[in-house]
Amino acid sequence: MQKYQPMNLESLQNSYLPQFETALVNAIKFNLSDERNILEKAINYSVMAPGKRIRPLICLATEKSLTGSIGVGIPIGIAIELIHCYSLIHDDLPAMDNDDFRRGKPTCHKAFGEDIAILSGDVLNTYVFEYLALELPKYTSDKKTIDGIKTFASKCGIHGMAGGQVLDLKSSHSAQASLNQLQQIHNLKTGALLNACFTLVSSIATDDETIHSIMEDIGHHFGLLFQIIDDILDQTSSLEDLGKSPGKDAMQNKLTYVSLLGLDRAKKEALNHKNKGLELLQTLPYSTSDLSAIFNYIFEIGVPNVH
Repeated sequence: MQKYQPMNLESLQNSYLPQFETALVNAIKFNLSDERNILEKAINYSVMAPGKRIRPLICLATEKSLTGSIGVGIPIGIAIELIHCYSLIHDDLPAMDNDDFRRGKPTCHKAFGEDIAILSGDVLNTYVFEYLALELPKYTSDKKTIDGIKTFASKCGIHGMAGGQVLDLKSSHSAQASLNQLQQIHNLKTGALLNACFTLVSSIATDDETIHSIMEDIGHHFGLLFQIIDDILDQTSSLEDLGKSPGKDAMQNKLTYVSLLGLDRAKKEALNHKNKGLELLQTLPYSTSDLSAIFNYIFEIGVPNVH
């Protein structure tokens, strides 16, 4: 598949990410001098692997849209990126998706062993909440800090990402599979954390409940769009372009949008969620061009030249 790189993503990265990357590097400095430093090395290996930082970009673009500045989006973006990296480390393990490559590099367990990979994920999954408890009070009230941490934990746990991963592991493509079943899986497995990029930032940036509700809906459509495109790329892309082993969904008979709907209908479903998200963004009384660009970018890497 030919690579498709919309010009505006690079400009968004150049605009938002330098300050974020500096803060991210500092957030995962544990300065250990004993044998625990292998965990720090493994964490840095995984967290700092080349990636587009879509989740932090959403956090930062959301805050910039709502307030005109960047502040709390940085620690929220860091927390979400660290949880995302923890999930990737564990997802790649032999007992889960059993993948050898991630972001174009050997997976954490291939580079450091399964034991260190498991523990690195454990560290990230617990450290994130310590980090938020220290950082959020710099930007908001104690009540919003507690509410934000509680909400974020829900997005990560049995009612969110981890629960969705179980549903995904236990699912397979069959004649009984339905679109509602698939959406439930991905609203949790992939969508919950992506949804948090929009909703956690907006919950702190504004007290307007109407904005919170719209952001929740936008996050819902973005999460489904993201997963559909991921399913499409698994079938149509290469290891070089994808950064991980393609074709694994079909090999494992996984329930995906492509296996359920076919490639063409999956593309139409992606277009539907992209358009719904963009329509909702246009209802907000703010400049949302950066968020629209992220929606368009995700769609176009899987379905280029369709508008």
